[in-house]
Amino acid sequence: MPRKQLVAEVINVGNELLDGRTINTNLNWLCGKLSELGYVVRRATIVRDDLNDIAKAVREALRRKPMWLFISGGLGPTHDDKTLQAVARALGKRLKLDKEAFESIRRRYLELAEAGVIKDPSLTKERLKMAKLPEGSKPLRNRVGTAPGVLLEKSGVKIVCLPGVPKELMDIFENELRPLLRETAGDRGFLIQQLFVEGVVESRLAPLLVETMKRFKGVYLKSNPKGAETVSQVIVDFIAEKKDEKKLLEAMEYFSKRIQEIKA
Repeated sequence: MPRKQLVAEVINVGNELLDGRTINTNLNWLCGKLSELGYVVRRATIVRDDLNDIAKAVREALRRKPMWLFISGGLGPTHDDKTLQAVARALGKRLKLDKEAFESIRRRYLELAEAGVIKDPSLTKERLKMAKLPEGSKPLRNRVGTAPGVLLEKSGVKIVCLPGVPKELMDIFENELRPLLRETAGDRGFLIQQLFVEGVVESRLAPLLVETMKRFKGVYLKSNPKGAETVSQVIVDFIAEKKDEKKLLEAMEYFSKRIQEIKA
């Protein structure tokens, strides 16, 4: 019996992602790490720093019932950091001062003061904002920055809120989330191998892609042209679960031989 897919979705929050100021490296990194662990990212959504837009995106994702929903950005102390408020609204929950998050943030500002980065470590209204989490949440330790990540669950969907700062997002994912994700995924994970094809246009490769996938069930092929068809440079991705590594290698060997026949 085929194994059930481990489905995830991603919501990235930030005006800067939609007006061209910032390249969305967080999405690229997250998708890569989730694929390594055996998860299939079914959808990624980017929304502005708008309370209603974020809440709507969360509600829509929950209706699709992914196993995991990752939300990045909007956890900081400024006026446009609205993610936790929006998540609380979408779930019908209140924001509540979390003792663990409060203590973590308090220690962080004391450390910054001792290091001479800031003068006053007082927990202002803006700083306290980062310790107010939706009811029922678990804070996730941020070893790099100040705002903690957040983990909660709704109707079987695990919801993760991560800072938008890439180094902070990566730290929380690797140290706090990877063990949980691995526990669910077990021995799963995807392998991706690439084959560079020169001298055969993509339209000529199209039927061979389908033929190879039919012959080697469980191996997915995707062509990526690197220029106009007259240049004839195509990278072909071979993707399969780790358990099908042998089949993936056999598919690559078969594909390569067929390419040589086409060129002959």
